Amino acid sequence: MTSLATINLLRLVSPALPIGAFAYSQGLEAAIEAGHISSRQDTEEWLEAIFQRTICQLDLPIIKRIFEAYEAEEFQEVQYWNQFVLASRETFELHKEERDIGNALGRLLRDLGEPNPVAGSQPGYVCQFAWAGVAWDIPLTDLVSGFAYSWFENQIAAATKLVPLGQTDAQRTLAELCKLIPHANVDLLDHELNQSLPGLAAMSSRHEVQSARLFRS
Repeated sequence: MTSLATINLLRLVSPALPIGAFAYSQGLEAAIEAGHISSRQDTEEWLEAIFQRTICQLDLPIIKRIFEAYEAEEFQEVQYWNQFVLASRETFELHKEERDIGNALGRLLRDLGEPNPVAGSQPGYVCQFAWAGVAWDIPLTDLVSGFAYSWFENQIAAATKLVPLGQTDAQRTLAELCKLIPHANVDLLDHELNQSLPGLAAMSSRHEVQSARLFRS
């Protein structure tokens, strides 16, 4: 039988979860308009670079830290890493996205009877995602994999509309990128945490003033 924890993980990463995650492209839309991405191969290379240098270097290791801090009821530690993530979002849009999706997930969890114990600190999406894992008894390894998969799925959904990619090419790209997830290292030391992709920051900033756009970031 499928465990309730697995079902809860499927709920958390489902595109039907009402938190608005699919409204964001995280600079992808601007990169396509600028001509940096025009094919399936370009899309795969762009997403692999961001995954390896930001999601693996920042989001996933901090989910682990926050998850463990919640389990130990070390709420000051939770707040510290939440602020660390927010401070690491390099542009207005990326920072606002972290806050807005976090607020939406926080409201949902509260309405479902799982209020975040550090709600007054305005936890962002990474923080709320970790709390959902603790509240819904999702094992950490599965939670991290779910976050990575959800990020890939959101980005490829955006690329399917914008590049555009055909549905089959979108699934081929998702299949290739998902092979990276089991190799993500969440056990980085504090001094190894970083997010530095100037190209991503430039495209995100460009998106803020893009005249026509489908996505919020």
